[in-house]
Amino acid sequence: MTIHYRIDALNNRIATRVSGEVTIDEALQHFDELSADPSYEPGMDALLDLTDCETLLDVDKIRTAAARVTADLSTLRFGRMAIVVASEALFGMLRMFHTLSESAFSEAQIFRDRDEALQWLGESGPTH
Repeated sequence: MTIHYRIDALNNRIATRVSGEVTIDEALQHFDELSADPSYEPGMDALLDLTDCETLLDVDKIRTAAARVTADLSTLRFGRMAIVVASEALFGMLRMFHTLSESAFSEAQIFRDRDEALQWLGESGPTH
């Protein structure tokens, strides 16, 4: 499992890249680490790149992740969220995650192309 994130405070943005197999516990730990990071500010825009993720979460795990994201919107809340996926199955699961956690984002979109996601976020160069 690899979850790496970088906070760009100047541009008010988080870039997270997930690769390999990831468990739900690792994803929940990532949310905890992010909300505790002193550079993190609620309302930051985010790029979540799952193109190298090899895990397909089931419905219960998607619900668990969405519940964690929406549990305390004062500490874990995002502006615009661009999610990038490579597979149709992951696209569908992330649509469910988006629906269950939409109160945590001002706006969210799921993309199959990283450049389109960056363009939607208003960025011209690579973030991670």
